[in-house]
Amino acid sequence: MKLNHQQYNSLTISGVSYDASELGDLCKEKLHSKTLEHWEIAFYQFIEDWLDESPYIVVKTSGSTGSPKQMKAIKLAMLQSALNTIDFFDLKPGDKALLCLPCDFIAGKMMVVRALAGQLNLIPVPVTSCPLSTLDTKTDFAALTPQQMTNELNRTPGHLELLETVILGGSPVSDALKSKLNPCSFNAWETYGMTETLSHIALKPLNGPKAEEFFTPLKNVRVWRDKRNCLMASVPYISPDAIATNDLVEINKNGKFKITGRYDNIINTGGIKVSPEEVESRIAHLIDQPFYISSVPHAALGQELVLIMPQAPENKDVLLKKLKSVLPPYHAPRKIIEKKLTLTETGKIKRE
Repeated sequence: MKLNHQQYNSLTISGVSYDASELGDLCKEKLHSKTLEHWEIAFYQFIEDWLDESPYIVVKTSGSTGSPKQMKAIKLAMLQSALNTIDFFDLKPGDKALLCLPCDFIAGKMMVVRALAGQLNLIPVPVTSCPLSTLDTKTDFAALTPQQMTNELNRTPGHLELLETVILGGSPVSDALKSKLNPCSFNAWETYGMTETLSHIALKPLNGPKAEEFFTPLKNVRVWRDKRNCLMASVPYISPDAIATNDLVEINKNGKFKITGRYDNIINTGGIKVSPEEVESRIAHLIDQPFYISSVPHAALGQELVLIMPQAPENKDVLLKKLKSVLPPYHAPRKIIEKKLTLTETGKIKRE
């Protein structure tokens, strides 16, 4: 049977089921209210947009690799993406799906589409840095950012018992966070995707006996490398053309892949090409604040690696020496630059 997004127009919200007419009335009522918080406005506005006759939704990118931009997401493609996730995790009608991401962006929108497509019971909670603080019911499926998960592990670990399966996306999951997830009873997965791929096109387990370093592409997704060693992906339900990325990738014989950095972030220092993301992953456990690796011009080396952080430690030399001891030759930052970090709307660090 050919998919038609207009057939997916009923939704269960916090245990209350609405057909298309009732859902439309609910959105109009809510959007006329002057007491809604921003996350609620974005939530009901997206549902209203989904129910209209337009075949697409306008979404905006996060801006982590450039200026935020708008693009048209075909509703049918969003539906197929949602069905792929439902199939991968074997979600059943009535399963509870937590919505704690903003519907301004694709991650939040796709949680709503999954609920529409799978007849899930959508549980919306305020979008905050600790979204589980108001959750009072067990959920079968949830999506959080790595920062939200880190906050929950540090502040309110008891609420994590309400989770069954969690996907983490929006930014890479650090080694430090992976270590904290190891003893957790819920199943944690890292996602790979972007706005252009309508949320994730690959997943990897982060804890439990099946944890691994490589992403598994979803059904009908195929990946390979271009001449730059960057990921290329065939995602037929999104585009007939291959999707090109600037993500440096390693692909194993089973067709699974691991991201090793960004082509456009590569730093050439004295002829050695260094991936800042790889360096950051190796040293994250030694630094207790947000940071990133960048470079400044150097007369002899061309580029010199530097560590950017909001507040440098009193003894910079001690930290630099420690970093040098755990990194390969020529991969250690030679200076620390104290600088306020700029974040995107979705909380990612903008490299400058």
